[in-house]
Amino acid sequence: MRSRRLAIALLAALPLLLLILTIGGALLLFQGGLEPYRVPRDAGTPIDADTGLLAHGEYVAAIGNCAGCHTVRGGTAFAGGRPFTTPWGTIYSTNLTPDAEAGLGDWSLPEFRHAMRHGVSRDGVLYPAFPYAHFALLDEADIRALFAWLRTLPASDYRPPPNRLEFPAGWRWTQVLWRMLHYRPQNPDFGAEMPAEWRRGRYLVDGLGHCGMCHGRRGAMGSLPASGYLAGGRIADSGWYAPPLDGQQLARYDASELADYLRSGISPHGSAYGPMGEVVYQSLQHLTAEDARAVATFLKSVPPRTPPRPAQGEAAHSFVAGAADLYEKHCAGCHGRDGEGGKDGAWPPLVDAVAVTAPDPVNAVRMILYGGIAPTTPGNPQPYSMPPFVEALDSAQVAALANYIRVRFGGQPPLVTAEMVRARHGIPAH
Repeated sequence: MRSRRLAIALLAALPLLLLILTIGGALLLFQGGLEPYRVPRDAGTPIDADTGLLAHGEYVAAIGNCAGCHTVRGGTAFAGGRPFTTPWGTIYSTNLTPDAEAGLGDWSLPEFRHAMRHGVSRDGVLYPAFPYAHFALLDEADIRALFAWLRTLPASDYRPPPNRLEFPAGWRWTQVLWRMLHYRPQNPDFGAEMPAEWRRGRYLVDGLGHCGMCHGRRGAMGSLPASGYLAGGRIADSGWYAPPLDGQQLARYDASELADYLRSGISPHGSAYGPMGEVVYQSLQHLTAEDARAVATFLKSVPPRTPPRPAQGEAAHSFVAGAADLYEKHCAGCHGRDGEGGKDGAWPPLVDAVAVTAPDPVNAVRMILYGGIAPTTPGNPQPYSMPPFVEALDSAQVAALANYIRVRFGGQPPLVTAEMVRARHGIPAH
């Protein structure tokens, strides 16, 4: 009797089970089927690491900014350990040096290629903090050269701390489910009919440079949906705002200006600070002139990703009117009374700068509080710095000044309050 009831229950559940298997199989197929989970363990063909190959590998590592993620501040280069904060806990980058135990010393090229393109290593499925969705576009020559160059680094036995992630993210197998729901590999043939310069720019932006990791708008469970492509947003790890990268947002640059900005960190339209300053210093300044131009050409072709800028109203003017004296006292000497900047562009303009035009005011608040300095590059060998005002202004003054520059020079509404400054940055009201 019991076995008959069990059989009936199984038959009743069979349609639901088939539906689950069908949906699961379709989702698995959409993100590459089973192939991404088959990690090759063969040694592969030995690499003849000649001088040209190693020089190319060093260039790939620089443009991909491998050191930026895989080096902890004050630590050994490429030895890992840099923490990345996510809504589910902290992930630490891995050791890329050729140490046999702690790093990649006993990895083969096929293993390395598989991890780069599929995000799966001998240790299991990698977390999407590693930009395998972008590196899936990398060609064989770049992967081969990068692996060869990494093997020339001094070996380090440093072992990064274990990841500290909440349930269920702490279980690596749950990443398979995440991938089934949210990961869709990019089309490597997209834009195949476009000119070579555009295709090279797309390869650098969407592949090697993985610009969408910061400049993409996140969706459900930290995904990068197609609708968020280069659409900008708050960077969870740093708290800075990364602006959209599209032809409309970058219209104030011509292609040559944008290419120069990528390599120097300065332009007539503003300078690179915060995470972008770090990226210019560690990575983008090493772009060849041709590659920088290709990136600029591609980015200026990206369709608009954001709605029009909100209109400036009378309420905004009255709200920030009392901050004019603060601006005159603390800001006008460098940025100009009309926000046009000064000294041949060494002091960046505020008119149409990202910090004042962005829908998120966090960059303006951070710069007022803590100041900043543009990266030192061959195109900007002696950068000027902005002093911090965290000790000179109270939270209400910071809010008023941030609102003033955003309303006057960026046409944005006055969103910043003293409470917001205190809550986000711990600045007391005097």
